[in-house]
Amino acid sequence: MNSLQADKPVIHNSITEDMELLLDFAEEAREHMESAESGLLELETSPDSTDLLNSIFRAFHTLKGMAGFLNLNEIGTLAHAAENLLDGLRQGQLPLTSQRSDLILESIDHLKRMVPAALSAAEGKPLDAGKQTLEVLLSKLKTTMSQHEEEPRVEESKSAETVIDSPSTATESSSTKASTPTSDTIKISTDRLDRLINVAGELVIAQSMVAEEVGHKFAHEHTLNHKVNQQDKMIRELQELSMAMRMVPIQGVFQRMTRLVRDLSRQCGKKVNLVTKGAETELDRTIVDRIADPLIHMVRNSLDHGLEPPEQRLERGKDETGRLELRASHQSGQIVIEVEDDGRGLDRDKILAKAVGQQLVSPDVTLTDEEIFKLIFHPGFSTAEKVTSVSGRGVGMDVVKRNIEELHGKIDIQSTLGQGTLFAIRLPLTLAVMDGQIVRVGPEDYIIPISSIIHSFQPQAEQVSSVLKQGEISLDQGEILPVVRLHQLFQIPWTPKDLTQCLLVVVEDNGRRCGLLVEDLLGQQQVVIKALGGLGVVQGISGGAIMGNGRIRLILDIPALMDLSRKQERRCDEYNNMG
Repeated sequence: MNSLQADKPVIHNSITEDMELLLDFAEEAREHMESAESGLLELETSPDSTDLLNSIFRAFHTLKGMAGFLNLNEIGTLAHAAENLLDGLRQGQLPLTSQRSDLILESIDHLKRMVPAALSAAEGKPLDAGKQTLEVLLSKLKTTMSQHEEEPRVEESKSAETVIDSPSTATESSSTKASTPTSDTIKISTDRLDRLINVAGELVIAQSMVAEEVGHKFAHEHTLNHKVNQQDKMIRELQELSMAMRMVPIQGVFQRMTRLVRDLSRQCGKKVNLVTKGAETELDRTIVDRIADPLIHMVRNSLDHGLEPPEQRLERGKDETGRLELRASHQSGQIVIEVEDDGRGLDRDKILAKAVGQQLVSPDVTLTDEEIFKLIFHPGFSTAEKVTSVSGRGVGMDVVKRNIEELHGKIDIQSTLGQGTLFAIRLPLTLAVMDGQIVRVGPEDYIIPISSIIHSFQPQAEQVSSVLKQGEISLDQGEILPVVRLHQLFQIPWTPKDLTQCLLVVVEDNGRRCGLLVEDLLGQQQVVIKALGGLGVVQGISGGAIMGNGRIRLILDIPALMDLSRKQERRCDEYNNMG
């Protein structure tokens, strides 16, 4: 086994000026480090897997070679030192201990910082390669290779380990890998991909305008209309293909959570069994990139506040190892990401008392469990009795809510005291296009996401009734349905004389249903979603779309509409109680 080439590493600032090569190197280095990190985390639960150990070794060996080719001496030196340690492990000369596992992870973390630093230096920015930290890390790597003391092996040191139970992140045998079909791929910048999607979206809008013009002026020209329809199909297919190119699995985010749970469980002195499901679920890359930070806050919160220490769990008749589960799935045209633990659960009375004490709510108000639980998203709110290095300052969960709302999503909470808590994040699959139902409300037209619609019907007189003359309900297939008058919520100058002359569009969100009162249905259309720009966040509206006639139509935010109608109903109830 080779030793380090020198007692002291040679630190140079020789950076190649070929930015194209550097950018390719940075991307490949990131992939190799992520692969090594996920492999090492799994190796801790399967320490006898030679396949895993060899794959981790190859990642560092490849990175060392690429760094040497580009004259990135610091990166190459660290990769070489870690490679030597891994070689000792795979040759059986050194046992895999917690200390050595930590050192390899520390090397990965430092390499992740060094690669962007090399890019910055090539662009003429000050180089901050962390010379002293690198020298200390190299010294520790060299020292641990000469240590042969009887240190507990990884599999015997489970006091604060994370056990990963995830089929999606497991490594299959070499024979299985050989039979797995592969496909050729090329790398492309996200900027070019974004431009392609924007152009495809604009092409869809232009095609809609052409189709509408032809339909009005040349309705009798069947051949022309047939060609326009064929062109429309091809453009739609182009748009769907361009969108599919931006879809990536959420597996990378889940792998980051795996490392986070491992480190925090040790820091908090807790045993955690982390389970991930649905890591292969795909969604838009923009959403994948922006959902990582909210998930980090939620996982930290579950570990610190949710899961109890081993001794407390045993006292309460639970397994000393807590369970934390991350799940991702497609449901009704949305992506649903769930974070569930089997810990303490949320104490509704404690949360409510804290909120009343901070004057966030009135002591006389009546709130549902869900509304009380959502108070934890208020800035600065925390029920923690002491501040720890992980959480307790009331910072984080408000960031979660804000980031998810910026992605046009929402978060729901279910919790049982003493049994655990479930956070469910619901997000659109993409922020670019959607299938919508166009509806008319008086002089205005709106777009309802098709994924939220159950069906529509024209109510009969015996199906509609008023509640205390403040709200309306309708019977729909034996179910009581709240009626939401869109013209009242949006102050549209239109007053229907009779509900039986209108239509109710039944929409659903997370098990809740309501009927949207509309004048007419105008057809379905795939639309390109546009942000509202300077208008900011408008309650009940998630964005806009340019129609075939060039006019802009607003897209209804169904979860927000339900919340607005529920607040309206509560104000009516409070008014009635006062009377």
